[in-house]
Amino acid sequence: MEEILLTKEPPTITTLLMKKVGKKMGLKDEVIREIINPQRIIIFKLSCSILGKFPIVWGCISLHNNAKGPYKGGIRLAEDVDIWETVELSRLMTLKTAISDIEFGGGKTGIRVNWKELYKTFRKKPLDRKFEKIVKMDIITSYAHLFRDLFISHTYIPAPDMGTGPDEMTFIYNETLDPASVTGKPEGIHGWLPGRKESTGYGCAFITKKVAKDILKTRLENLKVAIQGFGNVGQPLALYLFESGIKIIGITDLYGGVYDVDGLNIPRLITHAVKNGTVRGFKEAKHITNEDLFKLDVDILIPAACSHVIDKNNASKIRAKLIVEAANMPITPEGMEILKRRKIKVIPGILANSGGVIASMEEYASSLSAIKMEKEKVFKIIESKIGNNMELITQISEKEKVDYVESAVMIAMDRVYKAMLHRKFLGEVRG
Repeated sequence: MEEILLTKEPPTITTLLMKKVGKKMGLKDEVIREIINPQRIIIFKLSCSILGKFPIVWGCISLHNNAKGPYKGGIRLAEDVDIWETVELSRLMTLKTAISDIEFGGGKTGIRVNWKELYKTFRKKPLDRKFEKIVKMDIITSYAHLFRDLFISHTYIPAPDMGTGPDEMTFIYNETLDPASVTGKPEGIHGWLPGRKESTGYGCAFITKKVAKDILKTRLENLKVAIQGFGNVGQPLALYLFESGIKIIGITDLYGGVYDVDGLNIPRLITHAVKNGTVRGFKEAKHITNEDLFKLDVDILIPAACSHVIDKNNASKIRAKLIVEAANMPITPEGMEILKRRKIKVIPGILANSGGVIASMEEYASSLSAIKMEKEKVFKIIESKIGNNMELITQISEKEKVDYVESAVMIAMDRVYKAMLHRKFLGEVRG
């Protein structure tokens, strides 16, 4: 793929681990490359009608691997989207669906939006959420029309990700009129799933409680947690932890942070954040910066926002005993090496934040069968999938003398490899 794009993919934890694991599995280099590389990349331009003007927006779809099922992955809409990030996120989704042992493969959409230019053209004030919503709806409408056949054939099944949500998924449904063509639909829309919106946060909360008991051997009421990010994942995650009696002493978002050594009142903080668009200014707690958050003396640190937030510059300052990856790729390769040297355990995001895609599998199945599942049953399935596979990760980790991240990749990659063999996607066998 690098030969075609004429650029070299930057090193990522996923590619480094997959190469390492592939060698341990006895796979030849060309087979490892086949598993690492995406099967298809689509680069596109959208001419969107926004308030009577037609700005050009570009994006890409990475269809990484469909050996275990249809390509599955969210739509990321942001200023810094690029091809390699989209490829890496699609690769992570392949590993995530595999470690969760569900019948999906990995895909991803990245749409690059120059908000500064759009504000300059259409708005003078610096922050206008209603305007941004209009822009997103117009972009997704054009996107859904362009790729209708890809969705309606169930070749690729999109979902929300950073910058998109249930409303945007409704516009895809409006184009396809097929409830199984998209997941993450809002309540009341044909094929919606109770619990889907909270599923990623619920799954992260479940595994946080599990590892606190099983690995840290700490009672929940004695646990201290810090969370970076307070959006679609961070809010339900914090609420479920709070309701379990866990003390959350620090939370940050894009605009600021709050801290209370005795524990934050999460329901009231959510009310404040929904009203103001940020946790900043919450009068019941002290102000804290993102840099300060990573230095807090906590049992568990949960990055639940964006990628590459723990790196060579701050990994040495982290005081947490364990990190639960609620975000995709929150730790850089250099950061991961520092954490390993410091013996800080990491629960990999491909399992920890898989609650959303597990629920998406149930939403997809329910859409096909027209049988709606209850929220409690959805959550039980999430608990079962995450819990059982965490047990397997722990067993492989102890047997192979590797950390949890490498153990998870070993399990996921083996499942993908076997599926590719069965479907004759590979002409090679081990060795």
